[in-house]
Amino acid sequence: MSAIDLRHLPPPQPMEVILDAAESLPRGQSLAYVLPHHPAPLFPMLSAQQLEYRCELSGDGGVIVHITRP
Repeated sequence: MSAIDLRHLPPPQPMEVILDAAESLPRGQSLAYVLPHHPAPLFPMLSAQQLEYRCELSGDGGVIVHITRP
C-alpha cells in the first residue's frame, strides 16, 4: 500500500483529510498517510471511531500513519 503524502498541506488540513477518509473506511480496509510529525492529537479521534492506527518513520523526516478499520 502506498501512503498519501500530506506534508504539503497547512494545518489543520491533514487531520481533516484523514478524518474525512477514515469516517467512510470500510471494515478490513486500511489507509496510510505521510505527515511531517507525529500527530498525537489525531489518535484519540481515530480511537473514538474505533479505528486502529500505528506509526512508523518514513525515512525522510516524516511519519507514516497507518489506519485500519478492523
